[in-house]
Amino acid sequence: MVDMSISERDIALFFLGWRGFVDTADAVLAEHGLGRVDHRVLYVVVRQPGITVSELAGALGISRQALHRPLSGLLRRGYVTRSASARSGRERALSATAAGAAVERAATGPQLAQLEHVVAAAGDAALAGWRAVMRGLAEATMAAAPPRTRHLIES
Repeated sequence: MVDMSISERDIALFFLGWRGFVDTADAVLAEHGLGRVDHRVLYVVVRQPGITVSELAGALGISRQALHRPLSGLLRRGYVTRSASARSGRERALSATAAGAAVERAATGPQLAQLEHVVAAAGDAALAGWRAVMRGLAEATMAAAPPRTRHLIES
C-alpha cells in the first residue's frame, strides 16, 4: 500500500522539482541579462498583447510599484512596447516585440519540452493528477486574478 499522506519530503521534492524546472530558463534569461521576474512579465505580455500595466500587475500579483523596475528594463531593452490603450488614453497597453517574444520562447520552450518528457514517462493519469494539484494550489490566486489572467489556464 502506498502512503498518500503529505510530508516534509513532499515540500522538499516540490522545491527541488521547481529548481529543476527553472534552471534551464534561468540560464537562457541570464544570457540576456534577465531574471525570473522578467520572464514572468514577458510570459504574460506575449500571451496577452495590449494588456494594461494595471492588469499585468494584477496578473503577476504584485503592485504597480514593484512592476516598475522590471518593466522599465524590458521597455529600455526593446523587449516590450508601451502605447495608449484603446480603452483609455490614460492607460498604457503593453505588447511584446519580436525580440521579446523570441527571448520568452527561448526561456519557456525548454520548460515545455521538459514537462512533455516527464509527462510522457509518467502517463496520462499522472498528468490529470498533477493538473488537479496545480489547480488546487492556484485556486485562491486565480479567484483574485483579473479575468484576462484566468484564461491562461482555462480550457
